[in-house]
Amino acid sequence: MERLRRMFYPESVAVVGASANPQKWGFSALHNLLQGKFPGKIYPVNLSRDQILGVPCYKTLGEIPGKVDLVMIIVPPENLTQAIDDTIRKRAAGVVVLTAGLGEVSEDGKQKEAELAAKLGAAGVEGLGPNCQGIFCTQSRLFAQYVFLFPEAGKISLLSQSGNVGASTVGSCLFHGVGFGKFINYGNEAMTPVHELLDYLTLDPDTSVIAIYIEGPKDGRAFFEALGRATVKKPVVILKGGITEAGSRAVSSHTGAMSGRNEIFFSACEQAGAIVTPNLDEFFFAMVTFAGQPIPKSNKIGVVTWGGGWGVLAADECARCGLDLAPLPEDLSKSLGEVLASRWSRNNPVDLATSGGNRALTKSLELVAKDPLYAGVIHIGIGIALGAKAMVDQSFFLNAPEQAGLRELFIKGSAKVDEYIANAVIRLSHELDKPVLVGSDLASVPGPDNVAWRILKQDGRVIYPTPNSAARAMNCLVKYGSFLRRKGLM
Repeated sequence: MERLRRMFYPESVAVVGASANPQKWGFSALHNLLQGKFPGKIYPVNLSRDQILGVPCYKTLGEIPGKVDLVMIIVPPENLTQAIDDTIRKRAAGVVVLTAGLGEVSEDGKQKEAELAAKLGAAGVEGLGPNCQGIFCTQSRLFAQYVFLFPEAGKISLLSQSGNVGASTVGSCLFHGVGFGKFINYGNEAMTPVHELLDYLTLDPDTSVIAIYIEGPKDGRAFFEALGRATVKKPVVILKGGITEAGSRAVSSHTGAMSGRNEIFFSACEQAGAIVTPNLDEFFFAMVTFAGQPIPKSNKIGVVTWGGGWGVLAADECARCGLDLAPLPEDLSKSLGEVLASRWSRNNPVDLATSGGNRALTKSLELVAKDPLYAGVIHIGIGIALGAKAMVDQSFFLNAPEQAGLRELFIKGSAKVDEYIANAVIRLSHELDKPVLVGSDLASVPGPDNVAWRILKQDGRVIYPTPNSAARAMNCLVKYGSFLRRKGLM
């Protein structure tokens, strides 16, 4: 654990195979360390250059004065053994091997991986890869990677067998303004096994949600034992690749992993308390939901919606997931009737039928959230400001010069509604310790005019693009809460 800690919180990093050519990974790796403002010492290693990007170069690792905590290796496969030997002699804590073309392409490559892993293990050096794109740790400003991604610090950490799936996930967090903690692309898993990396994140105080993209663990028993240790401390969200025959064939040429029998894998994950997601979108929404929402104490959920069709879709998805849309208690129904127009649904989902304005939208949410029957609430219909702006931008009437005052009043008034709802969502969720999820196709896309997104983002929350995605995200919270209660932990 201490060696892994030194890898993610190093005082110095060497880049073996650093390049001055922007088209090469060796350039990107060095560039991103500098771009990310790594505060420690950076040592490019290159046989033919005195400096790259203004940083002095060394011809070998051995020439570097003082210790090196982390070594990045980006050299051709035929030069990898020498680079690993130099790393061991330098007594580095860990090495990240970006070099590809080994175990994922041939049996000889697998044999070479095994030999290098044995060397590192005997020397007490942690290793990631080969065939990976690197790691980052936002808390230490370490961006030891060749992809150009620099998220803000957060509590989600990702273990990914695939570099591009990991990059897509981190990119989604960047797009939605969600903070991230650590990214670990372990590639062919020839060196430090994934279960040890999972144990590290389980103990990591800077990680509160663990996400895993996996194609197949090399040691299934050890992986599931580590998974069991993790889930009793923090939520773990999993996306598995290679679950079809075509996907399994792709796995063998990607990381060389064995995808294994998926029914057994999924069953073992469920028994361990992990949340398995079917695709990249739900993988993302599950991890950010765990990072930004409390865990519900039951499966009884209330839905408040601005329009009926949204509520129908939410109800269908909740039913498919096994969530209980319990009927409204009599006293709650009476209270809602006092603030809503007569055409409201008188049911759960609470359909406002586009009535009531600002007060009805927020008061109905508050009444449902505060009712002790419901452990969580899904609210659908925020984003009025964006709809109003689109109308103002395109309306022949509102764009007339003489309507300037009306335009301003219209935009400010609708923005005030979104602001009021977003603040109510955050206040109620914290005050009641309940998840309150917000769905809206209009407001799910970040932007300067998106008042609701800006406010919710500051509290680590996202806006779900459909009623279905909000319901499925709520189900992830409910399933984990059920697991914790079975374990006597909640």
